Amino acid sequence: MRGVKYIIAVVFVSLSFTLFSQETKMVKNRRKQLEKQEVEKKKEVKKATEEGKERHMNIQSKAVKKRMKKQAKRSKALNRQRSGRKKSFFARIFTGK
Repeated sequence: MRGVKYIIAVVFVSLSFTLFSQETKMVKNRRKQLEKQEVEKKKEVKKATEEGKERHMNIQSKAVKKRMKKQAKRSKALNRQRSGRKKSFFARIFTGK
C-alpha cells in the first residue's frame, strides 16, 4: 500500500513540474512580446518628438531661428561653466586644470 501511494505521489509531482514548465514558456513569450512593444513605443515617441522639434523650427522666421541658435549657444556655455561648481570637493582637488 505504501508503495502505491509513493508511486502516485511521484507521478503527481512529475506532472505538476511538466505543467509548470509549459506555463513558464508561455509567460516568457508574453514577456518578450511586451518588451518588444515597449521598445517600439519608445521609438515612436522619440521619432514624434524629433518631428515636432523639426516642425517647430521650420515654422519660425529666419530672425527667430538666429536668436534661438544664439541662445542655445549661450545656454550650453553657461551649463559648461556651472558644471565645474557642481563637482565634489575631491574631484576639484584631484582634477587637473
